[in-house]
Amino acid sequence: MRIFVPSIVLAIAYAIASCSARVVQYPSHIRVKRNSYIVQLHPTAQARCVQAIPGIQVSRHFDMFHGVAVSIGDSVHPSQVANIEGVKAVWPNRVFSLQYQNKTTNGSGEYLHQATRVHQAHTELGLNGTGIKIGIIDTGVDYTHPDLGACWKTPNCPWQYGGSYASDSLSPNDPPMDCMGHGTHVSGIIASRGDRVKGVAPQATLGMYRVFTCSSESADTNDANVIAAMEAAFQDGHDIISMSLGSETAWEEDPVAVLASKFVDAGVVMVVANGNSGASGLLTASTPAVGRNVISVGSVDNWNITSAHAIFTTHTGQHSVLFLPSAAPAPPFIIANNTLVVAPTDNTGSALPCTNITNDLSGKVALIQRGECTFSEKALNAQNAGAVAVVIYNNVDGMIDMAFDSNILIPGAFISMNDGRMVEESIRSGRTLVRALESDLITMPSPSGGHMSAFSSLGPTAELGLVPLISAPGGNILSTYPQSMGSYTSLSGTSMAAPYVAGAVALLKQARPDITVTHIRELLVTTARPIADSSTGLVSNPYSSGGGLINIYDAIRARARIDPPLLSINNTQREHPGPINSYIRPINAYWEIYTLAIQNTDSAKSMRISLAHIAANSLTMFDKNGTLSQQLLTNQTMPTWPTNTSPVPANTLPQVLGIRGNTLVRPGQSTKITVFIAPPLGLPESERWFYGGFINFKLTWDGESTAFSHVVPYAGFNGDMRKLSVLASAPIGLPFLANSEVEPIENVSELTISADTDVYLAVALDLPTRIFAASIVDATNTTRGYLPLGYSDYVGRTLLDEAPYYTIPVNRTVFHDTQMTNSSEVSAGSYHVHLKVLRPFGDPARESDFQIWDSDTFKLGD
Repeated sequence: MRIFVPSIVLAIAYAIASCSARVVQYPSHIRVKRNSYIVQLHPTAQARCVQAIPGIQVSRHFDMFHGVAVSIGDSVHPSQVANIEGVKAVWPNRVFSLQYQNKTTNGSGEYLHQATRVHQAHTELGLNGTGIKIGIIDTGVDYTHPDLGACWKTPNCPWQYGGSYASDSLSPNDPPMDCMGHGTHVSGIIASRGDRVKGVAPQATLGMYRVFTCSSESADTNDANVIAAMEAAFQDGHDIISMSLGSETAWEEDPVAVLASKFVDAGVVMVVANGNSGASGLLTASTPAVGRNVISVGSVDNWNITSAHAIFTTHTGQHSVLFLPSAAPAPPFIIANNTLVVAPTDNTGSALPCTNITNDLSGKVALIQRGECTFSEKALNAQNAGAVAVVIYNNVDGMIDMAFDSNILIPGAFISMNDGRMVEESIRSGRTLVRALESDLITMPSPSGGHMSAFSSLGPTAELGLVPLISAPGGNILSTYPQSMGSYTSLSGTSMAAPYVAGAVALLKQARPDITVTHIRELLVTTARPIADSSTGLVSNPYSSGGGLINIYDAIRARARIDPPLLSINNTQREHPGPINSYIRPINAYWEIYTLAIQNTDSAKSMRISLAHIAANSLTMFDKNGTLSQQLLTNQTMPTWPTNTSPVPANTLPQVLGIRGNTLVRPGQSTKITVFIAPPLGLPESERWFYGGFINFKLTWDGESTAFSHVVPYAGFNGDMRKLSVLASAPIGLPFLANSEVEPIENVSELTISADTDVYLAVALDLPTRIFAASIVDATNTTRGYLPLGYSDYVGRTLLDEAPYYTIPVNRTVFHDTQMTNSSEVSAGSYHVHLKVLRPFGDPARESDFQIWDSDTFKLGD
């Protein structure tokens, strides 16, 4: 599970010549708290400079962030706040929503600890988190749960810190009772003391800072609550802060990310879930996970699944099929009596189906394959046709969580591709029935166990930074749950992986009390285990897994340091260095050269180094013609190289060569190893491949036969990012001018936009951009001003699992400043929209670094 802000991908910031600060302005589809803003001050400024202005009320003070949360009256414009002397930046106070995920029951917690070697840290090293303080920013906790201490701030209680910082709290001192379940689940992963759920650091001292309300089914929070809770956790002196919330953007200029990075600089370990937008492909990591030196965490699927199952009665007999029920608020998938199953088609003849279903499904269960449209669209079509339930089966191997929109009133179940095909064949061959009872549970190995979770967000950051840093178990994880909700359940998401890493870091800090945040990051990455991908025979790309699956036992016992611990390749050159002429062909090749410092921290034994290389999958979101991949659009999976386990030409994989450096390092001494990295030269640049791998150092010490593996992940882009298109084109067909239903307007040259006509510029971004500018240009080719919401900076790419495009109103209103404060109306006449976006690593001062799009000419009427 993952707490996220759906579609918060536009951090639209305006830098204005007339104002002393920039005002961030989010688009209309992003929810914000009305007339509420986050104000950051310059280091020497005081909050009283804001408090002194009539119409502005300060509701919260932030110390480390150095700012305030304010409410303003309707007569006050945020630009007036920005104009106050001492103000650095102003953000609208965003609303975050809690997203429910799938529930199952799972009993394989101990195996998770063995795979990550937490079990060995417990049993062999005697570590349990004693003396380490962990702050948790979440939905609260059922502190009366017996596995979580059944206490609150009493002597010997694990809960010694925290409170309520949500909008419905009267005081921060209110106990943070959990009404949603997510925070209790996270807490159990970190520190459960029970027999059924064994926490990673069961004796850690804990603090819970509740930031989500209990006032409705869709719990809310906002930036002000989160920042206040983070500062309280910092002031309480926590060694580690765990956050399973965020917003989807690849930029680190977000206020919460800025604050997280400040905490890291002050010595606090910030562990943050990387995101749950893996279905949208690359560049989907969230903030604050992309914050500087934050430990961002990806999710690995559990090795076993224990869940409900359905009995399908076919012409060949009865078949038990495991399913994952759709998440709340959909009703539970319970079918008490045998019910007929049918495979419907829509009015286009498609068996998927994504439009109105032609079959009468009254009293029947619909079997539908995943693909081409959302789960909710399929379920709604089945519901409208009279179905009592819907079963959706995968179009690739594995099982994933499924959630419906709130307008879906029928239960849903997700089953595997093989099971779905079996049921579909049975329907074609004869009458097929299904029943599912609430108490029926079975356990089976997960087909995706030990692999990266399909939902786990991928890097890189907008500027090719390597995220996530590390991965941990997050798919189908059993943990504690509020007693009023059943006491235990299994949830999925990077929300579950992040607290696992937070607990593991507590074990590391217990073993090494003086270790720095930098050293912790190094050890987590370099001792991790790259994650195998059975579909290709290679390992997962570091943009998916980071260093790999956490291996905390080896991190604790490590006797070597490697700096840097990861390589973000973001400046490839079309050159060829002399020292490797005999190694890499062709001569005209991209390459990167790095020097790695390796220190032997053993005080008594010399260390020997053996260098090897582990090539990882290459990933792309694009087809050969440069457009967004049909595979990604229809199946929510990315094209991968290799495509299978068959041998491939060596030049289609990245290469690493270690050229210089000593292989023997005396006790306490260091050496430097120079490595050359070449991308997969055999893969066409037009297909936009993101490549990666692991430099594998096999280290042995005198008198020891066992070699210890340390890895340095690297990842980059196979080509020049600066030349890539940011704007999405066919098959999405964007940009275009759209009507109120966001449908393309045909014959734009015949369009007249009047006061009662709703017209929008619809734009999708394949890549993030630092500058987004949409203007109105008249018949003399003179720019008359920006469209409303037409100037933005630090904009994230469009996420396919959220809004597939951004919409910007087109009318006679224009703005003459990027702050959107100075507006006027243009006269009636002929105009066109001029859109420009800055390409990756582009220079805003160089017009050639922008991608340009112009609409056809249309008329603005009275």
